Amino acid sequence: MRLPSIEQLVRVGRESAGRFPLVLLSAAVAAGAGALLPDSSIEDTLVGFLYVATLGIPLFLAVDLTAERRGTSGRTLWIGRLAVLAILVGLYVARLPWSEPVEWLRYVQLSVAAHLLVAVAPYLGVREWNGFWQYNRSLLLRFLIAGVFSFVLYVGLSIALLAIDNLLGVNVEGETYFRLWCVIAFLFNTWFFTAGIPEDLEALDRRTDYPPALKVLGQYILSPLVTVYLLIITAYLGRILITRVWPSGWIGYLVSSVAVAGILSLLLLYPIEEREENGWVRTYARWFYFGLIPANIMLLLAIWKRIQQYSITEPRYFLVILSLWLAGISLFYAFTRSRNIKVIPSTLALLAIVTFAGPWSAYAVSQRSQTARLEGLLEQNGMLVDGRVRLPAGEVSFEDRREIGAVLRYLAEYHGTGSIVAWFPEGRLAAVDTIANGTGPSEPRDADDRAALIAAELGVDYVASWTPGEGEGFNFFVEQNGPPLRISGYDYVLRDRSSVGDTVRVEESSVGFAYDEERLAIVMLGDDAELLSLPLTPLIERAIDRFRGQASTTALPADLLALRGESDGARLAVFVTAIAGTIDSGETDTYRVRTISADYYYSWDQGVAADADSASSIP
Repeated sequence: MRLPSIEQLVRVGRESAGRFPLVLLSAAVAAGAGALLPDSSIEDTLVGFLYVATLGIPLFLAVDLTAERRGTSGRTLWIGRLAVLAILVGLYVARLPWSEPVEWLRYVQLSVAAHLLVAVAPYLGVREWNGFWQYNRSLLLRFLIAGVFSFVLYVGLSIALLAIDNLLGVNVEGETYFRLWCVIAFLFNTWFFTAGIPEDLEALDRRTDYPPALKVLGQYILSPLVTVYLLIITAYLGRILITRVWPSGWIGYLVSSVAVAGILSLLLLYPIEEREENGWVRTYARWFYFGLIPANIMLLLAIWKRIQQYSITEPRYFLVILSLWLAGISLFYAFTRSRNIKVIPSTLALLAIVTFAGPWSAYAVSQRSQTARLEGLLEQNGMLVDGRVRLPAGEVSFEDRREIGAVLRYLAEYHGTGSIVAWFPEGRLAAVDTIANGTGPSEPRDADDRAALIAAELGVDYVASWTPGEGEGFNFFVEQNGPPLRISGYDYVLRDRSSVGDTVRVEESSVGFAYDEERLAIVMLGDDAELLSLPLTPLIERAIDRFRGQASTTALPADLLALRGESDGARLAVFVTAIAGTIDSGETDTYRVRTISADYYYSWDQGVAADADSASSIP
């Protein structure tokens, strides 16, 4: 193969810029915004430019390729480009009041839709099944090659910068590597990718070449794996029918993986399924889609159970939509035997667009569902009567407090508290909910504190959704890079030891540490006699209280996981590094510790203990 000359590369690059001007302009804006992000005082503005520019790359590309395929140019082409530009400007303005989680969920949704439009838009209304497959194969291979080349270029230039920094003494700031990545990932990668897109899309329908590696991947790797997993799912369905046990939520991951792998294997084998030696592919495809139908039923049942318990959130909404889409695709291909593979990307793109906005969108439906869930919880506890909140008449259970806290945190972080303002006396919620600016969504780091303020106004303690309850497990560990702890007055230390079975010799005497399960305590032993014991219950309760109040992680400060005590010349400080167990059910919380690791600082003055014994023996 003849390597291209520099002149050829420049010519191809210039042609690509002329062919896709706004695609590369979007890539340049994304690269510039990303490069300016570090240490910028206008971070939100730059994130907005990055947001719309990265969406502009596939959207402008879809318009340009569709215009090329249909022979459209001039005014009509620029009308399409200006329409995309108007959409991007509208998105830039619309995203300003969105919360951070909603903003990025919407971004993923639009990004999926935009890339699917690139895959399908040029071939809408065109009955060229082979050309459509060859076109997407070319895009995929070019995308992979561009990714590899961009990675190699970034690594090479990064090593060069590192060498300049370490060998020549020229200071290269850490942000320079991030800026370099932005330029290569957005501008170079996009330019290289677009330079390899076929120009004559109509001619692709006449191509008959087929890479043997795709057949190996589809026929000998993916298809057998999909068959095995379908058999497992079918066996699991039989078990459900016999035991009448509700499907596990884990089934969603398995069904989704099987569906993706199966559809991918069929798409890879699509161009050769009509060949005589590959007649099995059509039969395999039909039974694959038939096999997905009961799997989809189980998936929908598992999702429905989760929704009944905790109502709808954006991830559950999308999971339901994708499950229904998968069921529809399975029925369509199982009964029609259609060879129209454009149905898959086109319907997915349509779903992503339709569910983006409006009262039926993922975000509006989720907000209404969670608000209704909170309303039901408050009414159930007598805290909402005739649409007005009041203090609870009795004790609110831990589970209900946790559910109330979970909804309040969700609303505060995702959508704001506007949907519950009418429940409070006029102006009362605004007086209490002072962390955010008005009733809009708050930063994720403030959502817990904001929910706690509203819960207090409702007359209940705030319990975070991840806080362990009766019958549930806890697992706490010390945070890394915490502040130093003052240690004094101890002669020895045992580092990172379990509380069971550790025994050492100290000045001809035996000192050991054991865990007393009945008393839930760490016991220090001297000469096989108990010197002192430190109960673990206060430590566990401190950790859980801290966890309930604000922590979204089980990494806690070292001083919170510390125990100290002394008795008759024995001194002990235990700094727990990790502790895990369960909360047993009962009238009061009791705990069962499974594992505990700690650092033990201790001293034992046997003379003091002997004097104490002598004093106690005097009549």
